[in-house]
Amino acid sequence: MFYQWIQERLIRQFSYACCDTIEHFQHESLAITRTGLIKHGGERHEKDDRSQIGDRRKYILGWNNADKIKALEADLDEVSQRLTQVKMQIESLERHRTQCVQQKAALQDFMNFIDFVEIDWRSAESARLKLLELKRELEASSDRLKQLKLQLEQIQQEIVGANKQRDSLIREIQTLEDRQTKAKADRCHCESKFQPFSSQLIEAFATQIAAKLRRYSMILETINRDEAEIQDHLQQQFAHQERQREVCCSAITICIHNFKSAFPETAVEMGTNLEALDEYIERKTQIEREDLPRYEKSFKKHITEKITSAITIFKSSLEKQQEEIRQSIDDLNESLRLISYTESTYIKLRCEATHDSEVRDFKKELIHCLGDVIQQSDEDNEQRFHNIQSRLIKRFKEQDRWTNKVTDVRNWLDFSVSERYKLDDSEKEHHTDSSGKSGGQKVKLAYTILASAIAYQFGLNREDPTAKSFRFVVIDEAFSKSDDDNCRYAMELFKNLDLQLLVITPKDRINTIEQYLYSLHFVSNVPEGNYSSIASITIEKYRQNRHISSKVND
Repeated sequence: MFYQWIQERLIRQFSYACCDTIEHFQHESLAITRTGLIKHGGERHEKDDRSQIGDRRKYILGWNNADKIKALEADLDEVSQRLTQVKMQIESLERHRTQCVQQKAALQDFMNFIDFVEIDWRSAESARLKLLELKRELEASSDRLKQLKLQLEQIQQEIVGANKQRDSLIREIQTLEDRQTKAKADRCHCESKFQPFSSQLIEAFATQIAAKLRRYSMILETINRDEAEIQDHLQQQFAHQERQREVCCSAITICIHNFKSAFPETAVEMGTNLEALDEYIERKTQIEREDLPRYEKSFKKHITEKITSAITIFKSSLEKQQEEIRQSIDDLNESLRLISYTESTYIKLRCEATHDSEVRDFKKELIHCLGDVIQQSDEDNEQRFHNIQSRLIKRFKEQDRWTNKVTDVRNWLDFSVSERYKLDDSEKEHHTDSSGKSGGQKVKLAYTILASAIAYQFGLNREDPTAKSFRFVVIDEAFSKSDDDNCRYAMELFKNLDLQLLVITPKDRINTIEQYLYSLHFVSNVPEGNYSSIASITIEKYRQNRHISSKVND
């Protein structure tokens, strides 16, 4: 799109002729030479000599700038080297300047001297040398002076030796005084250790370890070491005795636990730690005094037979309760068979042995613990007793949840509901719960189960309906969510089970269950809610009033 425009622009503005000679250059109106001389418009000449014409650093046009980059990098290296040289020159000049400043300061110090004599060291050195020479001449010319000098050196040596001896004696005296002070302190320390004890105890202890004490010098210098060794010896003895005591305590504790496990009834109120040892010793003395071991065999036989008999009775009682539940279910089924669940079916309650593993294992344990009752030898009774104690009684004491579960005979059975045809008694449906049922079916099934459970709980007997028994049931908000058919079914169910009902329900439900009612009790409350009243009326009177009211309205 812009190609034509760019081409024309370049031709019109940059159409320079490249000339090799000056004659060619003069004949062109727009021209450029190899040396960089440029002619503009035929009159103006221009030449930039700030850089060489072949310097690639100044190149702009072209398709590849690699040569320009190399040229710039070479230039950068050269500049860096020059910069390094300049830095080195600067550092050298800085050192020279520092040296000059120091020299200037030293020269400034010389300005503080007023007279040359103050710094004339040559004259002083010359005077010192003259005095040394005079001293040598005097020493060489006088023998008496040499003798005095020797005596002086001897006396000085004796003084040095006496000073050393004096210092040594002072140190020895100080050492002895320190030892004396320490010995007094050690003696007071030793005496303070004996103060809490009487002389009789000390003598008795010394007599007890006399053989051990003869091994030690028992002087003040070694008393601390001797004390530490004796203390270590006593501590080792104490540790040994302590270990023996712990072993004895552990053995006694094990014996206590074994005694409590073997005779829980005897030791039920006795402790399980060493603090209760006196109680066990007293009990041992009592046993020995009363000669109880003589009766152990007969007592063990008696208690074994008693516990075995009790467990047998216990097992029979549980089985009897199970059979009573089955019989009650059969009695309830007799009543339920007379009630139509639907037009063609009735409800039958079923109970079967549970599949719960804990209950099944418990029943097996009962049989295992009793074993073969025909075998009545002492060994068999003993084994039977231990089985009952370890497998049943121990778990009864330790596991309340398990005990409550397996001894509740209701948990021995799994209950379900069977809907059966009246015609041939074949099963239509089997219900273990109400899942998959509609709301009305759930309510109907719930009423059936509820009525059966209440009848079983009250222990009602269909064979003797006149027998006195408690059979009163209160149902609040009854039938509020049930249809008329389910309401009548529930009332018929309660009637056939001989239950006496108090039904609390809104007035609009009276017509539905009217045929089952004996009397009505209307409850009213004031708007404030702090006062209620009740009016009772028989069902016959209620019907008469309703008949009269309907005539008046007509």
